[in-house]
Amino acid sequence: MIYLLSQAVNQHPAFKMSMKEGELILWDRVDPVYTVLHQDTETFSALSVPYSDSFMDFIDSYNQVLQKNENNRSFFPEQAPQNHFNISALPWIHFESFNLNIADFTDYFAPSFTFGKYQTEGNKTLMPLAIQVHHAVCDGIHVAKLIDTLQQACTTIKTLI
Repeated sequence: MIYLLSQAVNQHPAFKMSMKEGELILWDRVDPVYTVLHQDTETFSALSVPYSDSFMDFIDSYNQVLQKNENNRSFFPEQAPQNHFNISALPWIHFESFNLNIADFTDYFAPSFTFGKYQTEGNKTLMPLAIQVHHAVCDGIHVAKLIDTLQQACTTIKTLI
């Protein structure tokens, strides 16, 4: 899901904006910053992997980053890239709504996505996804287009493997 969301986000400019030296910029590419659970301590670390169009290259990089940081319990084992967006997950619960409160959200335009526990209904697999964006750079139409792109990617994932 990190790859699929990264692929979708990178297709939509509204999700790749940032402030840099007081100017609004559009990154060519944004990389996911995602949390991983340390089961022994029930704490998290935020890791990042460079986005690649290639599914296999992305997975290889993901596995390298995970292995490199598997014993590091720092919240940020490595500095997050400036060109990033945020992903977290609550795989233990299915939710209808989820909201993060980010301090000083004034000019922080990186979107945040939170996945929940998936469930199966008939022949469909459903997974909640909370999306938090800054209204200065992203409107509902942009979110709807992103969700359509993500749904299409989920539907065609078998062609990537």
